[in-house]
Amino acid sequence: MQQALESALAELVLGAELDVADDAAVRAWFDRHGVAPEDRAALDVRRLGVYRGLVRHNLRQAVELAMPRVVARLGPTFDEYFDRFLAERGPRTHYLRDVTAELLDFCEPSWENDRRIFAWTMELARHEALQIELGAMPVPSRAEEPRALELDQGARFTDACRLVRYQHAVHRLSEDTADRTEPTRAATALFVYRSPEHEVRHLELTPLAAAILERLLAGSSLRQAVTGAASELGVALDAGVLKGAAQLLADLGERGALLGSRELSG
Repeated sequence: MQQALESALAELVLGAELDVADDAAVRAWFDRHGVAPEDRAALDVRRLGVYRGLVRHNLRQAVELAMPRVVARLGPTFDEYFDRFLAERGPRTHYLRDVTAELLDFCEPSWENDRRIFAWTMELARHEALQIELGAMPVPSRAEEPRALELDQGARFTDACRLVRYQHAVHRLSEDTADRTEPTRAATALFVYRSPEHEVRHLELTPLAAAILERLLAGSSLRQAVTGAASELGVALDAGVLKGAAQLLADLGERGALLGSRELSG
């Protein structure tokens, strides 16, 4: 019977709103899920209607906290997709902080074909949600002594970092939820990380810097990362490139995002 109750409550909370004052609708709801008569008698359906509101409010609040500008920009269109997500898929995570990512995964295919939604909206949504994801991750303190970088070793980064690429400069948009400025269309690479001071920050990267960091994050040695990135972009591997790479890595070390060298397996 527990399974029947769980199924009924899932529909009550995530599905279309049930008119708890309509006895016929309530009976049909119980029947759909095979809820036993004794369990029906024990349930106060009117109070369960309040429970539905509380759960949905908490889920929406978590999403709005994660991506406030996207929610504000989409308005009623967001409400439509949020209701569809709850009814058609529903959260599968036990953590409120992960609901936004599940919602965006659900929405992405539909948003691509919805003329009401700009092409860059998903990029802004992912960028906003990333702040919550990284903000919840642990980072080492600055007291940890980094290992010096070596050409034939890898690099160790804080776990709370990501290299992301966008087709629009969504990171330059105002934090004001009332702002409706559209982002510039520009291929953008960002290194986003959580600092030892527990702030989520980002660093805009040149194409070469992004290519180097992408390889280092994937496990390449420093030598492989620099030479491979230069080759991919058709850049001469001269003193200027080596100096720029050294400055980039030194900067990330000072920011607490790069923790030193890492021995390569094999």
